[in-house]
Amino acid sequence: MSAGFSEEAQRVVERWNPDGFGRWRECGRVDAGAVHVATVRGIDASRVREALAAHVPITGVPDDAAAVVMVLDELSVLGRDELAALDAAAAHVERVLFTTSGDASDVVERDEALLRVHSPRYADARVLGRAELSHDVRDALAAPADVIVDRNRRRRTVSLVEQTCRMIAATAESVRADDATPLRERRTRLVADRGRGRAELSALVRADVQRARIDLVHVVGARTRELSTLVRAEIDRAGRHELAAFPERFAQLADALTVEVDTAARHRLDELVGRAGLTDPPADPGPAEASVPPPTPRHRGVEDRMMVIVGASAGVGLGRLAVAPLSMVPALDIATIPVTLTLGGAAAWWLARSRRLVADRAHLRQWASDAGAGLRAHLEQRVLARLLETEAAVGTRVIADGRAATAAVDDEIAAIDAELRRLAAQRSGRLASCERDRAVLLEALEAVGGRAEVGTAMEPNGSASRPTQ
Repeated sequence: MSAGFSEEAQRVVERWNPDGFGRWRECGRVDAGAVHVATVRGIDASRVREALAAHVPITGVPDDAAAVVMVLDELSVLGRDELAALDAAAAHVERVLFTTSGDASDVVERDEALLRVHSPRYADARVLGRAELSHDVRDALAAPADVIVDRNRRRRTVSLVEQTCRMIAATAESVRADDATPLRERRTRLVADRGRGRAELSALVRADVQRARIDLVHVVGARTRELSTLVRAEIDRAGRHELAAFPERFAQLADALTVEVDTAARHRLDELVGRAGLTDPPADPGPAEASVPPPTPRHRGVEDRMMVIVGASAGVGLGRLAVAPLSMVPALDIATIPVTLTLGGAAAWWLARSRRLVADRAHLRQWASDAGAGLRAHLEQRVLARLLETEAAVGTRVIADGRAATAAVDDEIAAIDAELRRLAAQRSGRLASCERDRAVLLEALEAVGGRAEVGTAMEPNGSASRPTQ
């Protein structure tokens, strides 16, 4: 165990980084007199190795070395690959020296600046020449073996703690990034759409009802006008017997018209109900006979009596004209009187009868007109009553469905709110746990002489504090 690496810190590391902790406990021996030369593919480090091999042993395993020599390219500024190789080779070795693959380099100052930016550990890093490198390597190996082993073990501990802190920081970032944005967006959509479907459906139903009212009233008006035209034509052609039976004929036509209008209304209202999504439309009231009052008896006025007189007078005149040749014969003069009276009576009877037929037709025509107007009012009332019942049923269904949908949306919103609260509490707890463990590791890092270069601190509410330096 390294000094300052407490048991509590070890438990935290073992929980977060069990593999690294296992390797740390099983750290191998350290060759206090060996050096490891590190570089990346494409950089020739053979000259550096040959120059060092003449003075110190070279090991191929960085963990077993007392110092690491990092060879940089003499022609180009170090990049990401070189920094990654440096971090891997120097993770468990305290002393790190830098040199270039050639004798002269124009990028030394730039490399040193990049090393200082890369890690506070290399704040005093210098890229050495060959002579300086040999001197510093011998100086690094001049320390007692137990001192070299102890500082490398501290470096192992610092690297392990820093790695674990980075893991904690990454976990905290993932917890912070795993927010409830989809849930909040879903809640916003639900709140915005809450009740919108019911309002749109209600507006659609109102528009459909108005269109149905206009269509059905138009159907009733058109059919009653057709009935009036047919009735007038039949009355104009009817004789006495047809006129006597015409009220029954009109009642049959009115019943047929009522059935036709009911059929049209049923089809139109079924379309309205289907568009509204109503599965149980109002019950059909069934066929109903049109209530057509019978015509009142025609009042026989003075016109009828006058027609009898006019007919008799006309008949007598016609009779006198017809028997005028006979009056020239004195013996037949008396015989013309009965003939004249007979013709006068027949003419009076025919004119009176024709007058009654014309008057009866006019009476029935007026009655049919009034009955047609009453039938139209009755049919319009019947259609509008059915339309009102359907509108009420559809409105009730829309309200019920809207309430059910609103209740379902409210339940889902409540569930989302509960989930948001649970996620917030869980996130705060996890971030607080990450912060506690990180604080323990930072104390251990300071105790073993490391620097707190492990990212940003996590706050329980999910915010990040300023970087710790």
